[in-house]
Amino acid sequence: MRNRLARALTFASLLLSAPVLASSGMDGGTPSHALQAAPVLPAAPATASPAPPAAERKHTVLLLGDSLIATGFGEYLQTMLESHPRIRTARRAKSSTGLARPDFFDWMTVGQEEVERHKPDVVVVILGGNDGQSLQDGKGGKPIHWGKPEWEQAYRERLAAFVKVLSAPGRKIVWLELPATGLKRFEQKLGLIRGLQREVISSHEDALHLDTRPFFTDAKGRALLQARVDGYRKPMRLRMEDGVHFTVAGGRYFASKVYPEVLSVLGLVVRQG
Repeated sequence: MRNRLARALTFASLLLSAPVLASSGMDGGTPSHALQAAPVLPAAPATASPAPPAAERKHTVLLLGDSLIATGFGEYLQTMLESHPRIRTARRAKSSTGLARPDFFDWMTVGQEEVERHKPDVVVVILGGNDGQSLQDGKGGKPIHWGKPEWEQAYRERLAAFVKVLSAPGRKIVWLELPATGLKRFEQKLGLIRGLQREVISSHEDALHLDTRPFFTDAKGRALLQARVDGYRKPMRLRMEDGVHFTVAGGRYFASKVYPEVLSVLGLVVRQG
C-alpha cells in the first residue's frame, strides 16, 4: 500500500512540474497572426549549437519604422539578425506613421526612448511612406500643407532632427530608401520624399542611405512584380494587392537584401550555412 501511494505521489509531482506553454502578441501593436502565417525560417537541426546568451552578443541592432517593420519584412530581418551569434536585436514599429504627424505618433520621442533603452550600435530605419501630407507640429500649431514651397524645407528640418535624436558617438544609422511601388500617383509623392531623405541622410557621416532601387526594379526601371526568393521553388509575387505592402515572400526577399548590408556596417560577414 505504501509503495502504491508513493508511486502515485511521484506521478502527480511530475505532472505539476511540467512546463506550461503560453503564446503572446508582439509589442507595437503588431497582429499576433502575422508571424503565424508562415514560419520565418526553417527550424534549426537538432544537432545545431545553441544560440549564445544575450550577454555574449557583442552588437545591438534596433529596427524602427512603420508597417513595413511591423509586419513580414521587419519580422524576417529581425530573425535573420538574431540568428547571427554576435547580434542582439530590438524592434519598435507602428503602422500608418511617419514624421508628418507627431500628434498621432511622435517618432522623435519614441526614437529617443528606444535608443536610450537599447544603446544600439546600428539603427535601421524605414519611414516616409505616410508622410505625403500636411506636416503637424504636435502642439496644435498651424500645419504646413503638402505641396507648399515651405513643406520641403520643413521636412528636411524634421528629418535632420530625427537623425540627431538617433545619433550617438560610434553609432551607425542605416536608412532604407522607400521601395519602388509602380503606383504612378503614389510614386509622385514618394519621389519627393525619397529625394529629401537621400539628401539629409547622406549628409551625415555616420548614416548610410541604402538605395533599394536595384532590389525592386528591373533592367528597364519598372517595378519588379516577382523575384526568386530563398526557400521557394519558383519566382514569387513580392507585393500584396495594394501594391505597397509585401507578401510573405516579398518580406523575406527584402530582408535577404538588407541583412548583408547591416552586417557590413557592423564589420561582420554573412555566415555560410
